[in-house]
Amino acid sequence: MIMADEIDLATRPGLTLTLEDLASIVKRNGQGEAVEFIKEKFGNQKELLRLMQTHEDDGISHLVEEEVLKRQELYGNNSLYEVEEAGVHGSLWNIIKSQLLKELRLVLIMVLAVVSFGLSFAESDVIKFSLYLELEERKRAGWVGAICLCLLAIFIFMFQVVSNYFLEEQYAITQRKRKLFSMAQVYTIRGSAGAYQPRDEIVVGDIIYVKCGSTVPADGLIIYSSNVKVNEYRVTRRDSVVDKSADGDAILLKGSKIIDGHARMVVLQVGVHTKLDIARSANDIYVNMPGNTSEVATQSSPPVYSPLGSQRLRNKKEKKSVLTQDLEIISNYVLIAAIALCTIIGLVLIINYCYQTFIADDESWDITYLKDIVDLIIVTITVFTITYPSSLPSIYQHICKQSAHEIRHDQIFVCNNEAYGIMGNITTLLTNKTGVVTENYMRVEGIFLFNELFHVRWPDKQTNLNTRLKSMTHSSEVTNLLLEGMAVNTDYTAQIIQIPGENHGILQHIGDRIDCALLELVEILGGHYRALRDSNPEEKVMRVYPFNTSRKMMCCVIGKEELNRNRVYCKGAAERVLKRCSFYLDTDGVACPLDTATQSNFASQITEMSKSKLRTICLAYRDMAIDQTEDSVDLSREDDVLSKLTCVALLGISDRVRPKAAKYVKDLQRSGIKITMVTGDDLQTAGAVAAESGIIRSPKDLCLDSEVFNHKIRGIEMTSPSASSIMYGDESQMIKDDEFHKTWPSLGVLGGAHPDDKQVLAKGISAAPKNLQPQLVAVTGRYIGDEDTLAEADLGIALGNIGSVEAKTAADVILKDDSIYSIRQAIMWGRNIWDGVVKFVQSLLVRGMITSLVAFIGACTFSNSPIRAIQVLWSYLLVNVSIILLADKPTRHILKYKAAGSDNHIVSPLFVVTTISHFIYQLAVILVFIYKGADFFDIDDGQERSPSTFPTQHMTMVFNVFILMQIFNQLNERKVHSQQQVYDGLLQMRSLVYVGEIFCQLLIIQFSNYGFGCEALDLDQWLWCFAFGIGTVLWHQIVLLSYKLIILMKS
Repeated sequence: MIMADEIDLATRPGLTLTLEDLASIVKRNGQGEAVEFIKEKFGNQKELLRLMQTHEDDGISHLVEEEVLKRQELYGNNSLYEVEEAGVHGSLWNIIKSQLLKELRLVLIMVLAVVSFGLSFAESDVIKFSLYLELEERKRAGWVGAICLCLLAIFIFMFQVVSNYFLEEQYAITQRKRKLFSMAQVYTIRGSAGAYQPRDEIVVGDIIYVKCGSTVPADGLIIYSSNVKVNEYRVTRRDSVVDKSADGDAILLKGSKIIDGHARMVVLQVGVHTKLDIARSANDIYVNMPGNTSEVATQSSPPVYSPLGSQRLRNKKEKKSVLTQDLEIISNYVLIAAIALCTIIGLVLIINYCYQTFIADDESWDITYLKDIVDLIIVTITVFTITYPSSLPSIYQHICKQSAHEIRHDQIFVCNNEAYGIMGNITTLLTNKTGVVTENYMRVEGIFLFNELFHVRWPDKQTNLNTRLKSMTHSSEVTNLLLEGMAVNTDYTAQIIQIPGENHGILQHIGDRIDCALLELVEILGGHYRALRDSNPEEKVMRVYPFNTSRKMMCCVIGKEELNRNRVYCKGAAERVLKRCSFYLDTDGVACPLDTATQSNFASQITEMSKSKLRTICLAYRDMAIDQTEDSVDLSREDDVLSKLTCVALLGISDRVRPKAAKYVKDLQRSGIKITMVTGDDLQTAGAVAAESGIIRSPKDLCLDSEVFNHKIRGIEMTSPSASSIMYGDESQMIKDDEFHKTWPSLGVLGGAHPDDKQVLAKGISAAPKNLQPQLVAVTGRYIGDEDTLAEADLGIALGNIGSVEAKTAADVILKDDSIYSIRQAIMWGRNIWDGVVKFVQSLLVRGMITSLVAFIGACTFSNSPIRAIQVLWSYLLVNVSIILLADKPTRHILKYKAAGSDNHIVSPLFVVTTISHFIYQLAVILVFIYKGADFFDIDDGQERSPSTFPTQHMTMVFNVFILMQIFNQLNERKVHSQQQVYDGLLQMRSLVYVGEIFCQLLIIQFSNYGFGCEALDLDQWLWCFAFGIGTVLWHQIVLLSYKLIILMKS
């Protein structure tokens, strides 16, 4: 065999193979076709690899980084095929166009402001005999006000565009990071070293590993395989299992699902050149053909299929939170009310103005009156703009995007914006044990071997087993069985690596955590797992029976030519493996029949380890004859192969509970969330972990085994004949709702869980009867079989660190660190976003009702709005600025309030009380200022029917107190759960927005004059305005105290 480093790099040929050459290999995916074609065209497989400048053992070995870039340039990259999404991401022009459609009212205000500006210079008989100074002042008041109105409208529009642009850019970065994190990691050999690479970074010539459960990331040629079976439905649309092998059908196509076995392959085609992406591209062209009305062409979105076959997954977009539904209803009602009210206001303003001017005052028509009518129309439009702002329907999505960046820092990725509205209201959490409650750092602490229990001391990594092994008669044989069984019967991609600078013996675990724990034990016992693997290369592995949730064990068959035997190594759940054992190693290391007494001894050891929170696994082996004798077995007959095993040892593997898990569990339970641990581990181990973490706190909390649970909810007695086995989906064993709803509220732990148990719980709890609280169920998942449960649950949470790509694809939320802490943070953020929407809606209703009603009263009484158009527009700008304050980082106090499930709504009794109370207070203050302010403050009455009148202190005070009440009411709206400490958390950078708003209001009042229609106020007038503004805070405290008192009296 020629090694890669034996080739003279100076004379090494270039990459001469073209895309067409590689495609000609890939298209021969029949039985033996690719193998024969390679022989004819290239001579053999090794020659093909040489031309591709790669090696079956070392991969790309020549200047790896440069080679990767070169291959990406020649053959393309392996980025996902994605149809370009319509939207505003990354394009300022697209955002401007989108905002223009949303803010047509601002555009109309700009146009009318320009018209008003032109009319300001019109002269007529009415004013041509006026004094020159008065004429100039009137003109100045008109054109300055018009141009300032236009500039403010432009500023608001540009403010929205810029803020949306940066928001979308930031959100796009977060989404790209989420996609990169969710992307499949492929074990790749480069430069003679193996490492996990993101799927997008795979290039032509890479040597990669694929195994049971994984999806093939690119088109490639099998170099080595072991019992590989794939489902090529995504490529061929044929839902069948196909056998693949290095000497048979040797082509693996991108998107194929590995159903069984594992393989090493060389990548031949990537990205858009793969068969899958070519087919997708052709389908898109077909779909977009003019006149195409087929079912495929008319579907709104492509169907989502289970990665295991053709079963269609539920589309996550179908999930709609209560928050979205409530916001749609409120938006529709506000829109209808705004249109009706503003239409009335506009008609009353114009009709009353014309009546007073042309009938009551008997004035004749003149062009200057047209400016007043245009200004009244502008007032009407601005009132409509603030009563129904364009941000109302999309405020939920806006806050979600605003919060996404901060949420990412809490190790959380949210895949579906609807999940935000669900996160804060979940009432039940069905969680895994491993990774969520525990650290997912496995290490062996107990070894039961030779009828003795040996302990491994950590962090010293010392054990007295070494001495015991050396003292045995059959020392080398037993040691080899133990070490080789752990090194070889593990995923070959699993590794343990010394962390740089780490002096406490902690190693980095790469790959399956249990496999890594076994590899670390090999090193502790004096072995070297890499050397053991080198002496048993994959070519010697004749068959692999991979771990899955049904088998609960992993076994492999190794060819031992020197012994003329095939050796089976097996590891897995202790109870499952022991059932297949007929022998065990006695104190001398000799295989003896497994009698009843020894079985009882093993069972008691398993129980003791489980009570110590140790996961117990059993190591076993079997030697089979190679020749066709009585001792030989057909490897395709799994049950026959995995029988008559010899038990080598029981291992107790620890996975410590996270240090603050009990604290976070308690926080969630206090907030009204029921937590149930659903795990495949045995009940005693799960129960011990649940007790330490606080999931079970009282004797009333049930800890049930899966078998007991399933019999219980089906009303089947364990002693009845039908209790022997539960057939999921069997009509005769349907779940009884009354039994189910008696069981789940007190269920704390479900041990030894079947993959379907979590789905049964999620569906059943979500359909809780009306006498129970309406439920929203969150489910965590990590395995390949969890994707349907995650997709169908109210909230699917994937464990991103140890979870499968399929689980991440189906989930609504991905946790980067898998911990219970991140789940708590996700719930806090969900509640925080919910509160942000409530704050905005409440503020909008108060502000909109006040503005429209004051305008209506002014229209009826003196033919003009007391608050000018530009002043209303300034208030609208403050609405846009206030959105920045809606995404405050949540605090633990937000968990004090009980989860309401699907029964939580935006409009609550407290919402109605506070909204109406503030509306009454602010309306009363403004009406007093309008009709009694001139007398009270001893100033000239500013009630004028012409919108082009000069500024007065009277109407300036009305405008000032209106804005100050809105600003100070923002403090009240920071808390929406009847908290009276509205100042908590006020000392943040975002709170400077309040100071900025007040400072700008001061500049407008004192210096804008004609621009905003204001006349400077003196100190006493400012103090009165501030007093009534601050009064909103005091009024809020009175309302809350009264509300709490009424609730207390009722209870």
